[in-house]
Amino acid sequence: MLEAVKKRFDFRPGAGFVETGLDGVRFFWSTQPVERAPLIYNAGIVIILQGSKMGWLGDHVFTYDPQQYLVLTVPLPFDCATCASPEEPLLGLFIDFSRVDIAEIIAAQGDSTARARSDALAVAPARVEPEMADAIRRLLSALSSDITSKVLGPGIVREITFCALNGPHGDALRALAGKDTHLARLSAVIAGMRQNYTHTLRVDDLAQDAGMSPALFFRSFKTVTGISPHQYIKMTRLHRAKGMILAEGLSVTDAARRVGFESVPHFSREFKKVFKVSPKAAQMSGYTPIDV
Repeated sequence: MLEAVKKRFDFRPGAGFVETGLDGVRFFWSTQPVERAPLIYNAGIVIILQGSKMGWLGDHVFTYDPQQYLVLTVPLPFDCATCASPEEPLLGLFIDFSRVDIAEIIAAQGDSTARARSDALAVAPARVEPEMADAIRRLLSALSSDITSKVLGPGIVREITFCALNGPHGDALRALAGKDTHLARLSAVIAGMRQNYTHTLRVDDLAQDAGMSPALFFRSFKTVTGISPHQYIKMTRLHRAKGMILAEGLSVTDAARRVGFESVPHFSREFKKVFKVSPKAAQMSGYTPIDV
């Protein structure tokens, strides 16, 4: 099945991601090792089909490989390293979470968000159990055909979501689907932060949007994301600027201004601190770590 998928989607030497034709499902790959570098992952499930990755978030270090899938309940910046080679490339699947699907599965199970936890870190690995492994194999088979993917794919993705919901991090997913849990409110605020990242965002205002006191909001935000709201906004700006410089060809000055930095030298210092290379050097060298 892996060979059929590789042939169909033509994963060329290098690294990148490609949409599968199934909404919310995309492949990512690399034919070379990538040293530790900062990335931003969207909320969803990361499934490694071949190769392995290591992640760092604050003091937390975790590995995800064909035996370990990754659950992210909110979009999250953290450091990743990729273990891959031309002979044994990295190949993975990213599946966006559907809060509608999660809520419907919870309702169908007669379950509720009453026991949902929202105080867990937003990224965590979990073991691929036989039921999920079987669903992943069937999803790969479906993705090798447009018709099969269209007809059977959504049901298989829902099955994988069901497995994750009943896995070790199911309580966090229940909290995400809830209407008035801390995690649901934090998720909504984070979505707004990512949309309005160029604006001046004050913790007091964000806390008010979340219906929390500033102290509770700050504590809950850092517990879930591993970083402060200020750091989250800064990382979002830097990653967006990186994409503008490398993918859109914007000048360093234009990218810095567009993402909300008033000082270009300050932007350059922060960029180099995070990505270990200056924005100008990144532009000239084709620095290409990819956000999913």
